[in-house]
Amino acid sequence: MRWEVVGKMRWWKSLMGSVFLFVELVTGNAAELAKPVGPSSKLGPSSPPAESSSATAESTSAKPKSTSAQAGPTSPQPAAPPTKPAHSSAKPTQPNELDVLAGLAEPEKPGEMMTQYLLGQIAEAEKKWRQDYEARKTPEQIAAYQEYLKKEFIRRIGGLPEARTPLNAKVVGQQKRRGYRLEKVIFESQPGHYVTAALFLPDPERFKPPYPGLVLACGHSNEAKAYPAYAGASALMALNGLACLAFDPIDQGERHQWRDPDGKFTLWGTAGHTMIGKGSILLGRNTARFEIWDAMRAVDYLQSRPDVLPDRIGATGISGGGTQTAYLMALDSRILAAAPGCYLCSLYGRLLKTNGPQDAEQNIFGQLALGMDHADYCMMRAPLPTLILAATQDYFNIEDAWMSFRMAKRLYGRLGYPERMELAETDEKHGFSVQLREASVRWMLRWLAGREEAVFEPKDMDVPTKEDLRCTPEGEVMLLAGARSV
Repeated sequence: MRWEVVGKMRWWKSLMGSVFLFVELVTGNAAELAKPVGPSSKLGPSSPPAESSSATAESTSAKPKSTSAQAGPTSPQPAAPPTKPAHSSAKPTQPNELDVLAGLAEPEKPGEMMTQYLLGQIAEAEKKWRQDYEARKTPEQIAAYQEYLKKEFIRRIGGLPEARTPLNAKVVGQQKRRGYRLEKVIFESQPGHYVTAALFLPDPERFKPPYPGLVLACGHSNEAKAYPAYAGASALMALNGLACLAFDPIDQGERHQWRDPDGKFTLWGTAGHTMIGKGSILLGRNTARFEIWDAMRAVDYLQSRPDVLPDRIGATGISGGGTQTAYLMALDSRILAAAPGCYLCSLYGRLLKTNGPQDAEQNIFGQLALGMDHADYCMMRAPLPTLILAATQDYFNIEDAWMSFRMAKRLYGRLGYPERMELAETDEKHGFSVQLREASVRWMLRWLAGREEAVFEPKDMDVPTKEDLRCTPEGEVMLLAGARSV
């Protein structure tokens, strides 16, 4: 098939893929991974109970009491009303037995029936999720829950690679910036699977190495590590004595995977991730598997450096980077302090009713039937320090962010560490705003460096450009010798 035809069909594939991912998120049936919630989950919230339906039918068919004793035998009877035509909009007095939607006050629109059915399953799953949450009271119960959910999480993304293969890391460029140093790095998360990254290092004249370190996972911008907000956050970390490794996710920055027959890279960000997700489902895998492994290997790289403290590692990120941070902090106990941003809210809450199924890696197979909401990413790592970064004007609902925060904080309290679970809110739109960047640095300083300091971003901070941060000769890892895509 010619590429032009494929391009014209992409919108349709994307639409159908979103529906498919929604089903996978709720049930996991396509990957045959999720267990059903139970028989009751098959009933949507609008399904009427049998008793009420029969009562309605009985009341509408009952004959009225005779009034002939009062009117007398010779009283004229009113004429019967004319029969309504078949196409009349008037409601029938009795339900039509052939109407499958009989009894519903407002029948669902055909295009919304599957969505409403799945939302009914979600409502049932949420009830059980909350019951299980309230039942976890002791440290032993919480530890058992954490171990089980981590194993299920990994299983449902298709598992992680068994071996940590050599990173073959290379520093391909160095720069001395105003107040910090910069190293451009390429490493292999798997053989031939190149990851491009920028390591922002403190000035050794101000901060003596080794330094606490952290990974910064980038959101869905095409520039990735070179996006000004992410490069700025990394620079601010280094200015305050933290070594920060910002790395490109797949299909972003210098790691685009999709090329047309002419060699042109065609997809990036959410579109690229979703296309990878569709193919991965057929193999029982999820796009999240590749992103999580890249992030874990980024931590491996930090720990391999003599100028980084291997036991003082943190993680932060916004939007898609908040997703990656949430997954990493839940599954990797090396992340001492975490600050995921502009992502954590609630799948059981408003998210699926507003944003929808989202990107491929944000839909873990059958996670709602399993009982794994956004709050669980925090609770899986309790009592390690976690800061939720949130914005009031975000399309990831702020009320749901607070709900997940409160549930996680209560569980931290059951373990005796409520102060290790916090939320920083700013009155901004979606993104790594200045206030959230400053809050993330303060959090990392508190828990990684033992320093309580006010942090304010300099207005004239030296932020590197895309060209400054380019690691590969032609700006794409897939053009390197021996490069492999996912």
